[in-house]
Amino acid sequence: AWSQRWVESKHKADYGRFVLSHGKFYGDAERDKGIQTSQDARFYAISSRFEPFSNRDRTLVVQFTVKHEQSIDCGGGYVKLFPASLNQEDMHGDSEYNIMFGPDICGPGTKKVHVILNYKGKNVLINKDIRCKV
Repeated sequence: AWSQRWVESKHKADYGRFVLSHGKFYGDAERDKGIQTSQDARFYAISSRFEPFSNRDRTLVVQFTVKHEQSIDCGGGYVKLFPASLNQEDMHGDSEYNIMFGPDICGPGTKKVHVILNYKGKNVLINKDIRCKV
């Protein structure tokens, strides 16, 4: 059923493919299944729509979990919240987004969480350095 909810972008023919898996380590084989990347050294692009909402006068919390099963030298895993106008099948790195965040790991020097907000058409990186655990 996950593949009916999620749309993989067809913008580039060489995007990696997602699979449903509990991964190499898990507590419960069924309950711990999630969407997993299936090929190393690939870019991935998948999206799912949700019902319109407003967080006016309320705090908005967006969270996700990344479970890296191999020692990665360089890679990232970002979540982006796109406007409703997104063409999901043509989604790519330059598609307009409202919020982007997630871990970026590259060598011993870069282990941080990127957080970028789109404000009045400009992408603004937060000033705070958020370290990610590896």
